[in-house]
Amino acid sequence: MADGTRATSALQTREALLDAGAALAEEHGLAGVSVNMVVARAGVAKGTFYVHFKDRAAFVDAMHARFHARVEAVVGEAIAGLPSGAERLFRASEAYLDVSLANRGVKALSLEARSDPAVQGSMEARRERLTAAGAVDLKAMGWDDAEAAAQLLAAMTREISVLEFDAGRRLPAPRRALKRFLGI
Repeated sequence: MADGTRATSALQTREALLDAGAALAEEHGLAGVSVNMVVARAGVAKGTFYVHFKDRAAFVDAMHARFHARVEAVVGEAIAGLPSGAERLFRASEAYLDVSLANRGVKALSLEARSDPAVQGSMEARRERLTAAGAVDLKAMGWDDAEAAAQLLAAMTREISVLEFDAGRRLPAPRRALKRFLGI
């Protein structure tokens, strides 16, 4: 097998494992994401799991990292070309909410895994990157404590995400409230 084909096959296997984990997390929560259940769902041998992930915690972290990569890509598209400010912040928040709703399994997993010391640090670092990006817009809006305001905005957006997760759909009222908080 050529190196390119082997690499493509390995990437496809890794993605199949992550997809299986996301589906299981949506169906059963974090408790349903055992290595045995993941490999059974992905249709691969258990040893294959350990070729791609050191352990279950590394797998959970990889699922969260993939989720955040999707968030960053969608947010980037949503705010491309917009000047810094409230509209850009709102569109970024709304993009985050939409990705969260479309990836319910990973959102469920991240809600449950927040207190797991094995993944807590890396998950927090990804969240902080998103929060820091919002501080730029808040500074442009004239906020003196832009970093603190960005943390509060991120917390509000995550809470809306939890409400939408529980409802299983977009909730227009909290999104309107977020928009109003931003002065739009």
